[in-house]
Amino acid sequence: MKGHKAITLILMILLCGVLVYVAEDIPDFGDPKAPAIKYVKLFHLEAGASENALNQGRIPETISIALKERKFPLPSRAEKTPGAENDWDVFIPKEEAYYPKEEKFYRIKKEGERLHLYRYAFVVRWIEKGFKETGAPNMVTHGLADYRGYDTLGETVVIFTAGVSVILLLRRRSRL
Repeated sequence: MKGHKAITLILMILLCGVLVYVAEDIPDFGDPKAPAIKYVKLFHLEAGASENALNQGRIPETISIALKERKFPLPSRAEKTPGAENDWDVFIPKEEAYYPKEEKFYRIKKEGERLHLYRYAFVVRWIEKGFKETGAPNMVTHGLADYRGYDTLGETVVIFTAGVSVILLLRRRSRL
């Protein structure tokens, strides 16, 4: 029996160590610059003459071809990211995004001699446009009540049905 206790203790210490190791990489809660919240890296290309086209608001052919091969929406234009020297926001037309107007969809960063292309996370749109589009006071409300309204309604119906079913199954009938 003592052997089982020792093995259990060793396993618990190992699991706690793994948990601490993994938890060190988790970004701080609410950090708006965390990579998982802001954008996700898709691929990189050699800069070449692409930087001049981006500075003129045009999308370089190499980027369009790479996006088309990967079946991503094709961009319509690029503009310099405010406050960043070698960064561009890339927009897609409204037909591609099913939004009322064109949307910021990609970000291109120049690092060294390469252009790194990132896809903005959906939460960026919630942060930037959520209140204006929904009028809800916070992100959770406009996320659940407006953007995902039908989904939330379906989940509520499922939980309500499960609750009623449990009550009906567990209720006691009195004996007459």
